[in-house]
Amino acid sequence: MTPIQALQKYFGYSTFRHEQEAIIQNILKGQDVMALMPTGGGKSLCYQLPAVLLDGLTIVISPLIALMKDQVDSLNVNGIPAAFLNSSLNPEETRVLVNRLRNNEIKLLYLAPERLFSAESKENKESKLIPFLKTLKVAQIAIDEAHCISSWGHDFRPEYLMLAGLKEEFPSVPVIALTATADKLTQKDILEKLNLHKPAIFVSSFNRANITYRVAPKKNSFKQLIAFLNEHKDESGIIYCLSRKSTEALAEDLKDEGFAAEAYHAGLSNEIKARNQEAFLRDDLKIIVATIAFGMGINKSNVRYVVHVDLPKNIEGYYQETGRAGRDGLPSEALLLYSPGDAMKLQAFAKVEGNEQQSRIMLNKLNDMVKYCQLLSCRRQYLMKYFDEEFPAKCGSCDVCLTEYKRFDGTLIAQKALSAVARLNERFGANYVIDFLRGSKSDKIREEHKQLKTYGIGADISKADWQHHIRELISMGYLQTAGDEYPVLKLTAQSTDVLKGGQKVEFIEIEKVEEVHHEENLPYEIPLFNRLREVRRGIAEGENVPAYVIVSDATLQEMATYLPQSLDELRMISGFGDIKLARYGRELLEPVKIYCAEKGLGSKIKQKLPKRERKAKSPGQTKSSSRSNDTKAETFNLYRSGKTVAEIAAERGFTTATIETHLSYYVQNGDLDITEIVPQKKIAVIADAVESYGTERLSPLKEVLGDDYSYGEIKAVIGWMNKGE
Repeated sequence: MTPIQALQKYFGYSTFRHEQEAIIQNILKGQDVMALMPTGGGKSLCYQLPAVLLDGLTIVISPLIALMKDQVDSLNVNGIPAAFLNSSLNPEETRVLVNRLRNNEIKLLYLAPERLFSAESKENKESKLIPFLKTLKVAQIAIDEAHCISSWGHDFRPEYLMLAGLKEEFPSVPVIALTATADKLTQKDILEKLNLHKPAIFVSSFNRANITYRVAPKKNSFKQLIAFLNEHKDESGIIYCLSRKSTEALAEDLKDEGFAAEAYHAGLSNEIKARNQEAFLRDDLKIIVATIAFGMGINKSNVRYVVHVDLPKNIEGYYQETGRAGRDGLPSEALLLYSPGDAMKLQAFAKVEGNEQQSRIMLNKLNDMVKYCQLLSCRRQYLMKYFDEEFPAKCGSCDVCLTEYKRFDGTLIAQKALSAVARLNERFGANYVIDFLRGSKSDKIREEHKQLKTYGIGADISKADWQHHIRELISMGYLQTAGDEYPVLKLTAQSTDVLKGGQKVEFIEIEKVEEVHHEENLPYEIPLFNRLREVRRGIAEGENVPAYVIVSDATLQEMATYLPQSLDELRMISGFGDIKLARYGRELLEPVKIYCAEKGLGSKIKQKLPKRERKAKSPGQTKSSSRSNDTKAETFNLYRSGKTVAEIAAERGFTTATIETHLSYYVQNGDLDITEIVPQKKIAVIADAVESYGTERLSPLKEVLGDDYSYGEIKAVIGWMNKGE
């Protein structure tokens, strides 16, 4: 039987994907192989098909018990005898399996690495399983999730290091190492530690073209999640959380909201995990809520979405987890809810006690994950570049590429930033460079730097805007960061062209914050809303994008409320910019006009309050009046006398928020140390949030940071960050 005949007979496909055929041919010739293929790209077929054609047993090393069961079930259904040997089997089941192996009745045997080399007993440290396997005719060894052997990888597992002895025990048996996520350093480590002999190396494209990537600021995450899930009713999805406790709590909350959801993590009993997995695979259960740390390994083809409600620890893990969506090649979505506070929490997890090198690797990977979340350029391109694969600057299927951003010529701004980094000899971080550009009078700016020509050349740009511009320059490749705990800004090969005026740089226009105005709650026309959803669905299918990418439910609800009758009126509906108005305006407006004609209704657009931008303060407003200074001074003196914020507020008849505002003024001018009113561990978290979201309004910062952080603490840290200005 030829490989293509086996493919058709056992797997039902008529053609191979990626480089499957070449990989299989090398295995059949007895050659070692290392294969990098995306999740859902058909890695398992690369060893399952040779197992059918080779005379003997294929041993598959996998760390995921769930994946073992899933693949064994699939193989047996396809007529390929397969089994797994792990802790879920009872003694009788193990005895039956051993007999079947002796009788050559099994083609593929799945094992965990620790089971392969585990000692027979405390007295006898030698493995009992290896000698038994050597009595069988082993034709092939497959090592799945091979990146686990590398300390450079995102999911290093010490037990995988034992696999280095496989080539000694089975020197003539071809070994295939497979992974979906490994950078060049990890690839090199895999080859060296597994002792592969002259391996053929195959690296397929990492691009998962059918997945739309989105990152949203985490603000009332449960409400955000419910809104997302309501767009995906009757579809299967996976939600990842940071802790076991939060998976169980979230699953219960979702069930209370009417969703079919269950938790799945390593701490659950095998019985519960098996039950939940089976229900999910059979579509009896629509949502699995799993821990980020636990590789679920369920090979379910019709998962339509993956949501991370907490920040993943690294790009590799994120990419592998999002790759569980759309394995059937149909359009799917990956949503990540990002909070700077999550990044600060994960820094503690990233540090490996007693291993400084491993800690540095993990912290760097976490920083790469944070950069991904803060991107203002194509997310897919960033992911591809991370895995050393070139990709165009616009993918058309991530939230950045699908959002209508206004751009402006920021070449001069870029030149100022790059020049500042150069003048400072590439030895300082973003905050120092920004303070230098803005001409900060703070003592932290060295006197010799204040004499440089570039000192203060960016004083006309706010600190928040500079933070956005620096992030954009990094994402566009005009700047880079170096260092672990205290990263510094450095120039890149692309910087020179910008500095010499040979390269134009465009920045995204930073959105103006809008005040929240409470509008009259008018009832919306539900039949019209449903019609609009159908029209939107048709447009989305025609463009091969998710429906919400066209316009959101909130936009359709506004249309069904205010009943716009012209494109000019439609422009007043939230969600319609010039491009969406031109692309979809007429098609979405038509059902509104037809519905209104049928019901005798007219436009209600005049009842919708116009959006108003926050007015900039005039120069005179930025200076405190003499009276204001007096009341602040009284608060400051009372605080210095030893009174608490609550005591001062009660004595003076003010709210605690007012007293905290007074004190933040003295933090900014240097009379009060920030650590006197904000715990040290909170300062970095708040500062990170401020850098990400700016200081235009405090309520978004408060929502992102959560209830553990007060408005007073946020104000104080903002004052501290602006110290000396």
